[in-house]
This record gives sequence, C-alpha cells and structure tokens, in this order.
Amino acid sequence: VVTCEPAYYKWTQWLFLKLMEHGLAYRAEAPVKWCPKDQTVLANEQVIDGACERCGTPVEEKRLTQWFLKITEYAERLLEDLEPLPWREEIKEAQRAWIGKSEGARITFLISGQNKKIEIFTTRPDTIYGATYVVLAPEHPFVSKINFSNEKEVEKYIAETRKKTERERSEQKEKTGVKLEGVSAINPATKEEIPIYLADYVLASYGTGAVMAVPAHDERDYEFAKKYDLPIKQVVEPLFVGRREDDTPKPNLPFVERPAITAIVKHWKDDAYLLLDWKGVAWTTFITGGVEEDQTPQDAACREIIEETGYRNLRLVKELTRYHSRFFHTPKQRNQFAHFSSLYFQLTDGSQDPVPPEEQAKHQYRWVPREEVEQALVPNGQKFLWNSLQREAAYVGSGILADSAEFSGRDSEEAKSDIVKAVGGEQATEFRIRDWLVSRQRYWGCPIPVVYDPEGKPHPVPPEHLPWLLPTDADFRPNEKGSPLASSKELKERVEKLFGKGWLPEYDTLDTFVDSSWYFMRYLAPKNEHDFSDKRLMKKWLPVDRYSGGSEHTTMHLLYARFFYKALYDLALVPGDEPFLERYNRGIILGPDGEKMSKSKGNVINPDEFVKKYGADAVRVYLAFIGPYNEAGNYPWNLDGVAAMRKFLDRIVRLALRAEAGPHLTHLSSIAARAAAKVEADCERFKFNTAIAALMTLLNELEKVQKISQKVMREFVVLLAPFAPHLAEHLWNELGGKGSVHQQTWPKAGPAPLKGETVEVIAQVNGKKRGAIRLTTTASESEAVAAAKHIAAVVTALGGRKPKRVVYVPGRILNLVI
Repeated sequence: VVTCEPAYYKWTQWLFLKLMEHGLAYRAEAPVKWCPKDQTVLANEQVIDGACERCGTPVEEKRLTQWFLKITEYAERLLEDLEPLPWREEIKEAQRAWIGKSEGARITFLISGQNKKIEIFTTRPDTIYGATYVVLAPEHPFVSKINFSNEKEVEKYIAETRKKTERERSEQKEKTGVKLEGVSAINPATKEEIPIYLADYVLASYGTGAVMAVPAHDERDYEFAKKYDLPIKQVVEPLFVGRREDDTPKPNLPFVERPAITAIVKHWKDDAYLLLDWKGVAWTTFITGGVEEDQTPQDAACREIIEETGYRNLRLVKELTRYHSRFFHTPKQRNQFAHFSSLYFQLTDGSQDPVPPEEQAKHQYRWVPREEVEQALVPNGQKFLWNSLQREAAYVGSGILADSAEFSGRDSEEAKSDIVKAVGGEQATEFRIRDWLVSRQRYWGCPIPVVYDPEGKPHPVPPEHLPWLLPTDADFRPNEKGSPLASSKELKERVEKLFGKGWLPEYDTLDTFVDSSWYFMRYLAPKNEHDFSDKRLMKKWLPVDRYSGGSEHTTMHLLYARFFYKALYDLALVPGDEPFLERYNRGIILGPDGEKMSKSKGNVINPDEFVKKYGADAVRVYLAFIGPYNEAGNYPWNLDGVAAMRKFLDRIVRLALRAEAGPHLTHLSSIAARAAAKVEADCERFKFNTAIAALMTLLNELEKVQKISQKVMREFVVLLAPFAPHLAEHLWNELGGKGSVHQQTWPKAGPAPLKGETVEVIAQVNGKKRGAIRLTTTASESEAVAAAKHIAAVVTALGGRKPKRVVYVPGRILNLVI
C-alpha cells in the first residue's frame, strides 16, 4: 500500500465524499494555526510547544476558510468506548485529556445599562455566589458589541494575544489581562455588578469563550485576582469524612451535629506549634473543642487552649478557613458532624497554669517544629488547614456551601442543579477537542475532491472522475499567494472542461493523516479496483489484533483512526466500531548523551558502523535488550552495549562447540522448558528485553554443567533464533539440525516448572470487556474459552452463538468475535 499513489488516494477521496454526503465533512471559516515557513495550516495536534512539529517554526494564528471533519460529533463515543479496551492506562488517559469532556452549565450574565448579555460556561455553577468578575477570551466577538472607554488599550492587548498559540496561553504561568473600563456585568445570583476583563487564559474555542471568575475556587482565577487585586470570596468550605479504621463513621449510629473550633497555637519565640497526643486512640491533633451557645469561636478556642495546655496569654493572629468533618469520635463513642471555625494564635509568653487531671487523662500536649507538623497530624481536615496556613491557594474541591443565600449549608455537588435553575441557566456538556482541520496548503497530499460553481458553492467531484489527480504542472513550493495547486493551469482547465466556465477547483490537499486513518483496511485488498477494501475479509480480520506505534500518535493518528472507523461503521462500511484491539506504545532510543538524536547535536548513531564491527546479530540483540518495546520510554544508546551483546553471543558459540551427541540430563530439559515458556510469553507481550534476560539466565545454567547434549543446545538455538537469526542458523547446522532453524517447532514448556503460576486474563466479546478469568501462563486457547464461558456476562453476550474468531494473547486477553 502506497498512500500517495492514485490507486490508493482514489479511495481516500471516495471516503471523504461519503463523509461529506453525511455532514461529517464541512467547510468553515475559523482561526487556524499557520506555519509561516511551510506556508500551510496545521491541526491543533501538529503544534508542539507553540511550534510546527515538522520544522519547528513558531506558529501564527490566521482566520481562513478550511475543510474540517466533524470529530466532535463522536467525542462522547470516543470516550465511552475507551473504557473496555485493554490498552495501557496512560494511552487512555492521554486521549481522555485531549477529548476533555466537561459537565457544567451555561448561565447568562446581563451587561449593566446596555441591554446586552454574555453567556458563560462553567463546570462549577455551585460557586456562582463567589464570582467576582467575568473574563472573556480576547478574540470573543462580544468585545466588539459592548461599549467601554479604553479601546486603544484593549486593541493593543488583543493584538499581543494573537501572537500566542492556544497551547502557550493555556500553559503560561503568568496570567495577563485588561479590564474593560466603564462596563460591568451583573452576577445573576447576587445581583451585584462585577467587572469584565479580557484575559488570554480563556480560550474562544472552549465552552462559550467566557467564564465567571471565582478566585476562591479556581487556581487560574486566583492567580489573576491576586495580580489585579480583585475580591476573593469563599463560598465552598471543605468537608472531610473519616476513612481510617478508628474514625470511620458507624453506619448504625446517628450523627451529633455541633459547631466546633480548631486552634493552631504558635510558640512565643520558637517556630513550633502545640499538638495533642490523645490517649487510647492513635490521634495527634491541634487544639479542638465544641462551641457553646453563649460563646464566640474565639472565646471557645481560648477556653480549650487554657483547659488542655494551661497556656493563657494568647494573641489572635487571624481567622482561617472554616471546614467540616464527619467522623466517629472514638473517645466519645459517637458519630460527629462538626462545623469547625479555625483560628491561628501566638502565645505572648510562656505563662502557664497547671493542666487539670481530667484533661491529662485524655491527651498530652507537645511542641512540634514547623517542618514536622504535617507529618505528625492525623485528621485530614487539620492537615488541609495547616497547609492552607503555609500557602494561600484556591480551594478547588467540593464541600459545604457558605455565603450562598438559601443554598448555604447544602452539599455543593448536590446543590448544583438547583442553583442552575435558580439563576436561569441550563445544564451543558463541553469538549476540549475541536473538529479535525484537514485542509493543507501543500502540493503533496490527496487532492480534496471538491469544485466550486460560479457562486462559490462547493460540489463533490462525481465518483466517475475519481481519482481526482494531482496536476503535474504546479509549482510545488508553498508561497504567500496560496496553495501550490493554484499555480496549475491544467487543473483549472480540467475543471472548466468538466463542469463549465466559471467553475473553480479546490486548491488545498488533505492532511496526510486522512490517508493513514484507513490504510489497515486497504491491506486486506490492496489491488481492489471496485471498493476501498473487501467486506468479507474485513469481517474475518478486523479489528486489528495488535497495533504498535509511537506514543506521539496517541492524540493524532490513533485518535483520528478511531474516529474514522466509527464514522465508517455508522455508514455501514466496516464491521465494527473500534479499529484496534490492542495498542502498544514504543520507546525512543536516544543518543549516548541522553538527548534525542539530532544532526545539529552530533549525537546520531549510525548502526552500520556497529554492524561492521560487531555483526548484525549483536546489534539486533542489543536493540531488543535496550528496553521494553511495548512501553513508552527513553533509552540512551550505550556505546559499550553492542560489544556486551557480542560477548554474550560468543559465549553461546563456545557452549555450542562443546555440545555432545547422546542422552541429555532431565533437569536441563526442565530448565530449558521454563526458559521457553518465559521467552514465548515475553515475546507475545513485546518484552524482548526480558526474553533475552531469560536466555542469559539459561546460558548461565547451561555453562555450569560439564556435559551438555546437542538436543538441549538445539532447543536453546531455536529460542535464540528470533533475536540472532544468522548465528542461530549457523549453530543449528553445526549441531546437526535438519532444515532451517526458522522452520522448527518452538520448544514446549513442561507443566511441572510452572505449576500453580496463574495470571488474570481479560475476557471480551467483540472487544467489550465482560469479565476476567485466572489461568496458568501456559493455558491453551481452548482452556481459556472454556473458562470464559463460565462468566455470566460472556454467556449473555454470546447469546448461544459460536464465536467466528478467537483472539487469545496468553496471560493478557481473550476476545471472542461473533
């Protein structure tokens, strides 16, 4: 399969037109990422750290009319269908983060005195009573519709923002912005007027491009509020629930609810703090206690400090955040729901009264240095309180609402929907992922099979004119005037000849990732002139059993291919909705200096030099041994590594030279059988490094015996063959083997060495997880199928049908395809 040949891209064009026919390919004007060097548009995924992934040039933003594929329509399915896939969690998490699902609400904020309104999207409607300003993305169209007094300042800020990519704006540490002077929004919950800012940390492409800023409960809003001296109003107070054995609430007991205090007390001269070690229970706490009806929290705190420690000369430094706790109070043997007011004191001197005996019986106080306090404390609520004293920050969790009108005292999560209704909003779901921009201003690539009538309306090129060929008379070099295809006289004449005078061609080509989104289907029928693949063979062979690729494609090719396959499934063109059963990421071999190989760094390794010096097999074995092939990672090239592998192979040769014909020792066969099982299992999982380690262990064992049979040595050579094919073939012949080593039966593992060793195997039906079974590492396919049929969910999914195909990876997954 060669994706640049007309015989292939004919079907890329045909599939594109199918998507266009069903509304999944469309043309629209949008802000795009532009590479000024390559003179082309880039997809969001092709911009790395603000630069073009291909040439490294800083990317600019432009507004252009481009073609898009509607991947957002599949965002929910792309997320949901990740769950049952037996992929590594980091691969799934990368796609989840890129798709970026957010559950929240759309809420309208009126503009004071202008009869206009702004719609914001928030994932935290429960915090609306703490919204102290509104932020718009600098490119938000609403900016041109409202009146404000500092237009020049705002225009300058917008121009500066255009120089940054969305990624830079999202990741930059320092927040920047500008206030719209002379205008304000009205918080629909509090009815208070609040200022409006433009800030580059808000993106027009996410949600509505406008947010209500709640600095007490959002880290970015907090940083911005601190920088511009904006109000910070806390409306959610943390709630902690006991989780340890000694403080988990008892389900059969009611809660005693009461106001309480937590007091942090600092030494009068040292950087040390009062803690209580409780007796009869493994608690270490700050000073705590209840608040009586006639007491203020400060009065209650002073009383508790005096009673429990005897210290009385106290100075209140400041009040800290309130928090709440549900826990089992072991000393009092009851469930307690405490609402803590938190106070920070410092002693003015060491004056102290005797501690009453009844208090000494409960706990013992001690002074603890600042750096040891967090480690000493037991309750999570008090750890939180201590950390908030050390470093002020937004509290972004859930809890109990405060200063929120009639919603105060309610659980913040439970109150969300009621608050949304109260302020006239509506529930909404947003995704971070944007539609896939597929237009490219390049000569290379599949021509977009679209033409335009004299009014500029797009029309699909009819199927009989496919493949819609690349012209050969175009200047392939990109330029500022437009796409390279615009320079083709032949293309323009072709369009007018076929469609009429005044008709124009589409000059852009498709992103090459479109070609690679379906190549695995073409593998099944690469010469088929009548269809993009063979439906009978697709039913037999798809989904792909195992796909190994670079981790950099997780949010590009892998995601695009999943979307493409699902779209084709909906069009009844493919037999399933997930293209790849297993997915492996590959590692990267770095230069000897630990940096990515680059000519400019002078750290590129030429394997030919090592092949010439040590032999191809030594290089192969080193590459297999350098790290696990199926896991993302970075592996520096060790200049002595190939030499070490050559020594390993030389040891094998010396051992083979002293192998003798005749009977062999039984225990050696047992050792070889165990090694065979290990090598086989590791190869199935692409763990070639540990497979070679098993061969090294086997070699060590074989070298210990004085006499070794040629039979055992031949078994060793068969295990070696996948990694060192040339040497293995030579030794096989030297050891009296018949035929080629690469045509031999793999040595079988005896049951005795592996008896009782089991692993969990995921059981699936059509790629959907239905349960798990425990099997020995040597369990056969039939044994795995039999075990899976004892799972009720598998039986239900099969519905009495016999699987058409069984995909079994020992020790990992079993997939029954029906």
